[in-house]
Amino acid sequence: METLFLHITYWHWFALGALLLILEIFGIGGYFLWIGLSAGVVGLMLLVEPGVIWQWQLLLFGLLSIVITYLWWRYQKSNPEEVEEPLLNQRGARY
Repeated sequence: METLFLHITYWHWFALGALLLILEIFGIGGYFLWIGLSAGVVGLMLLVEPGVIWQWQLLLFGLLSIVITYLWWRYQKSNPEEVEEPLLNQRGARY
């Protein structure tokens, strides 16, 4: 299994990022978007500095995914979407 990780290149990270962005088309909430962006950032880092070991790549990917997703969640909580009818599909609240 370790030999599989030894041969990770920046193209692998770009492919993972593209796959996650494609999955975002079918999902909701924007979470795959930010995880895919994290994979792209790790791919760019590996393109610039190709000698980074796979453990650091996975650690950076995990940390970026958590931090960026958390920041997106906080942004969504603090800036709710304005809707025309906020009580739509909430029967109890409409009384």
